Amino acid sequence: MKNKIAFYIRLSKEDGDNIESESIKNQRDILNSFLKSFHESFEYIDEYVDDGYSGSNFNRPAWKKLIEDINNKKINTIITKDLSRMGRDYICMGEYIERIFPENNIRFIAINDDIDTLKETPGLEFLQFKLVFNDYYLKDTSKKIRRVLKNKKERGKFLGKKAVYGYKKDKNDKYHLVIDKKVKNNVILIFNLIANGYSINDVCSILKEKKIKNPDSYIKGINKYDWCYKTIEEMIKNETYIGNITQGKRKKINYKSKKEIRIPIKDWIVVNNTHKPIISKELFIKSNEMLRRKKYIRNTNSYILKGLIRCSNCNHLMTMMFINNRRYVCCSRYLSCKKCVSNTINYDDLEIIVVKNINKLLRKYCLDKKNIDYLIKEKKFELIDKVSISKNKKIEIFYRFKV
Repeated sequence: MKNKIAFYIRLSKEDGDNIESESIKNQRDILNSFLKSFHESFEYIDEYVDDGYSGSNFNRPAWKKLIEDINNKKINTIITKDLSRMGRDYICMGEYIERIFPENNIRFIAINDDIDTLKETPGLEFLQFKLVFNDYYLKDTSKKIRRVLKNKKERGKFLGKKAVYGYKKDKNDKYHLVIDKKVKNNVILIFNLIANGYSINDVCSILKEKKIKNPDSYIKGINKYDWCYKTIEEMIKNETYIGNITQGKRKKINYKSKKEIRIPIKDWIVVNNTHKPIISKELFIKSNEMLRRKKYIRNTNSYILKGLIRCSNCNHLMTMMFINNRRYVCCSRYLSCKKCVSNTINYDDLEIIVVKNINKLLRKYCLDKKNIDYLIKEKKFELIDKVSISKNKKIEIFYRFKV
């Protein structure tokens, strides 16, 4: 049977690869030299290169394309420089070499490890040991990298992929933040509004009216002015704006998983005075105090129609919010992700309408006040199922009787 050969090449700093010895060129040269001395009938198909992808998993574009071509019967022989170039995960490597490849009649050759699955070469006898060692090497490298990164964070080096809104990375030092003068005044405006008693929803509306781009739109250079509640909240709590770096808020579950978990506040890495602040500490403290006060009012305020008011467009619950000390309800889906319309309506006006309707029904079905009081006390009926509000402020009240 003719060997339909594919080269697989991989390089990753994350695995602790020696860039010189494991370079793409170095691997390609070794593979080509091997092919020159290959005495069997073969057809060279292609090379598949994943540059900058870790061996801890197989979620790599070139590898996926290789597997796709294997499934389409384009390839039946894979050649790599060594086992670690294919991957370092012990479980996945064993699955491929001992089950997936044999079931699909795929020949696998790892040159430097003396492995050829067709010829039962000596390297196969030590396959399990080599796979375990490669996995251990990945774990040990991951641990060393985490130590290095932690040390940099403790020295106040900024390691984020992008700077927070209001800052940008220093061109001369990628670990240092400098103020982005283009949006500096926007940050000051947000903190001042919150400190002066405006709610986050008020601030979102003001920023939209002023046509101030949200952080994501600013980075991408597009004209979108809808601000997210969570974005403002996180900005107000972020000590970066007073010159401190706060890092280490999350960590990966382990060296093989991309999933992250939150770290307790007491374990965060905070380094003071690492860069120039945009706002003063006094303004930061005042803003956070006002934010907590607003949240307390918002969370502890109970109202009759709580949990009953829904948007007629998406059927999501309407959320209570405060604008200039007045109570309003608005579609929660609109507030969270702007994927609905702003069905905002004054809550107190709505409550009056609903109560009037309830009183009409009570007078219609209950003969006197004593009877009404008894029914309410004994909870003999449920008058309201839900209140639906449309974009044009049309109100529908749905009743459900228990009597």
